Amino acid sequence: MQRLEQFFSLLNMAGIDSAVLNDRTKAHVVLDGQILLSHQEIPGVTMTIEDKHEVLTAEITIVRDNAVSNPIHLCFGLLQAIGRQRVSLHICVEPCAKVHFIAHGVFANADDVRHAMEKTIEVGEGADVYFTDSHIHGMSGNMKVISSGQVTVGKKARYRSDFSLTTGRVGRLDLKESIVADDYAIVELVSRVFGHGTDLININEAVSLNGQFSRSIIKSRVALEGQARADIVSMTEGRAEGARGHMDCMEIIKDTAVGQSTPIVKVSHPLAKITHEAAIGTVDKKQMETLICHGLSPEQATDMIVLGMLR
Repeated sequence: MQRLEQFFSLLNMAGIDSAVLNDRTKAHVVLDGQILLSHQEIPGVTMTIEDKHEVLTAEITIVRDNAVSNPIHLCFGLLQAIGRQRVSLHICVEPCAKVHFIAHGVFANADDVRHAMEKTIEVGEGADVYFTDSHIHGMSGNMKVISSGQVTVGKKARYRSDFSLTTGRVGRLDLKESIVADDYAIVELVSRVFGHGTDLININEAVSLNGQFSRSIIKSRVALEGQARADIVSMTEGRAEGARGHMDCMEIIKDTAVGQSTPIVKVSHPLAKITHEAAIGTVDKKQMETLICHGLSPEQATDMIVLGMLR
């Protein structure tokens, strides 16, 4: 219990209200490294969590036609400054169910930590899934985050994902997600990252629009300063009649940072259409001048533009 209370304090210090984890009407999972501190099921949501050879596996099922009214909180973090965490997460959302997951990666105390997450998500026909994943890091720059996902989105289903790492040093980030969409499915992917110092950021997201009239958007927002590096690869494949996809990458760089964006477009059906746009550079001069005219210093204006992009 003492360890759980310490973890709650860590959440509160990171700006996350731990009181939601005491609410018996809300499902949650709380992991400190490889140790399961707490989990709670609610009607319509089942969980099986096991420690298998240094991998914490979590199986979560949302039963058919169940609209989960409150978000399910997944709190993955580490109290200690040095350590490892490896999690395998499998989520099955049965047909016509609806759920919002809020994942918290809390590593504010991290000095030398490796966090690895492998997730698979099955979104059943007509289901609606929103998965937000927010990381909070310390300032050591020695974090390593490896996150991979395989997602299948059924007919007329919707999958939205929002990853953010804008607090603290990134360290090294390898974010990889692959989604396959069936007929009339909708996919929305958003990633927002702020790199500092010598942070290294690799984001690789791919969507296969296999179903007729399926749609997707991949949106990446990255800010870099110091000597940070970012390599963003986005790929969308249009494989069926009426498939529509768009990729939108924006990177702001300062100092000697380097940003790179590689959109990959594949179309194998004459009635599919994929588009992309990318912008990499320093802050917009006109925006800067406008903010300075309103009394902000150049540094304040730059910070405001960067934070506005990452919202």
